[in-house]
Amino acid sequence: MLPKIFGLLAAASLAAAAPANGGGSSTGDSTSVTHTATATSDIAAAAATAKTESPTSHVKGKAFDRILQIYLETTAYENATADPNCQALINQGILLTQEYGVGTPSQPNYISPASGDIFGLNSDSFILVNKNVSTIVDLLEDKGISWGDYNEGLPYSGFDGFNYSNPVEGYYVRKHNLLMRFDSIADNPDRTAKVKNLTLFYEDLENHRIPQWGFVTPNLYNNGHDTNITVSCNWTRSFVEPLLANPYFNDNTVIYITWQANGQNPIARNHVAGILLGSAIPKELVGTTDDVYHNHYSELSSVEANWGLHTLGRWDVGANVWKFVADKTGDVIRTWNERIAGDVFENYYWNQSYGGVFSSAVEGLHVYVAPNTGLVHAGRTVLPSIVRLWARYCNKLPDYYRDIIEVPDALHPPKGFEVPIGLEPAMPIFTPITEFPVALRSDVNPVTTD
Repeated sequence: MLPKIFGLLAAASLAAAAPANGGGSSTGDSTSVTHTATATSDIAAAAATAKTESPTSHVKGKAFDRILQIYLETTAYENATADPNCQALINQGILLTQEYGVGTPSQPNYISPASGDIFGLNSDSFILVNKNVSTIVDLLEDKGISWGDYNEGLPYSGFDGFNYSNPVEGYYVRKHNLLMRFDSIADNPDRTAKVKNLTLFYEDLENHRIPQWGFVTPNLYNNGHDTNITVSCNWTRSFVEPLLANPYFNDNTVIYITWQANGQNPIARNHVAGILLGSAIPKELVGTTDDVYHNHYSELSSVEANWGLHTLGRWDVGANVWKFVADKTGDVIRTWNERIAGDVFENYYWNQSYGGVFSSAVEGLHVYVAPNTGLVHAGRTVLPSIVRLWARYCNKLPDYYRDIIEVPDALHPPKGFEVPIGLEPAMPIFTPITEFPVALRSDVNPVTTD
């Protein structure tokens, strides 16, 4: 029996859904992923055999040779930039003044920089993203670039549980883990071995095996979720400044710090701050600003441009590259085009999600849209394995993924993906789901999870 998304696809006469994923039910576990219990004995048993890897590489980049990305909890731009500790970091690098999240609550802003879309996600549910959805990992591995995903409080490498109250390192939540929601990661032991606890970052640092691409997620206390901007900026400064002073780590390195979303007000624009610092930043740019429109797809496009990677064929293709990177790669920075967008920049908010496979709304196609495999930007083509995988899914949504910076929001959704716009995110589902269940697609009693 075909998965439900194929039934929706056929009904809509759109060849845009993902290849089969084993036919898992909408509320059941994935057929190949074991979601670990959080009982102390279970954690101890799994940790005893967990595989951990710390590969290194030395692939030269055009603007930097290493990047470390740090995501913090929902905080408005003006609050993040006003904190003294974060101001101290801003003064050592470049402030991104026009950085925007792509949805609410937390999770859309983590699925997007990894895969190039939000797939309708408007909750912090325990989602399993189809194994045929490619990620930044596929692009990095294609070029032999080492990577690592470090999470504070993670009980062991590759833990795939929903959350964990670590008695030593604080509270960990899966919704803030960049990569474990993707079955292409979670089903691959060699990849889960690189999704590690933050303590292993320090071990890798001491042993000179920090990857060229890294992602850091603090626990709920240190990222500001259970505390405030004062705590998160203090933690971030105390974490980052020793790295800047470390000659091994800070060797043509860029550190990127951002906040997942605004989150202060459901009707406010999703304006967040971004900070770029490290030895890769040209000295003449230290203490300056990058006033170009960026979003959470820009880190994808900037990494792609820096190492000459292929693309995912999604919203990563057209996203503006960070200006200091564009200066080295020759990428053209683009400004907002009202004709393409159909509206002025100020009327885009990016604070709610549009339709898709993980949308809680009844309306809107519940499908994965195929990547646009014909997109070419600045000479960068879609990863050949993605082209082959999706070849038989002729994309009949030509206006969905395009080589543009004007990405959709709930007020300006792609055609066929319009949904009612609520002021609060959908209630999260705590058991693994491969799509938002039909029975729960309604507007009843939504709650805020951030």
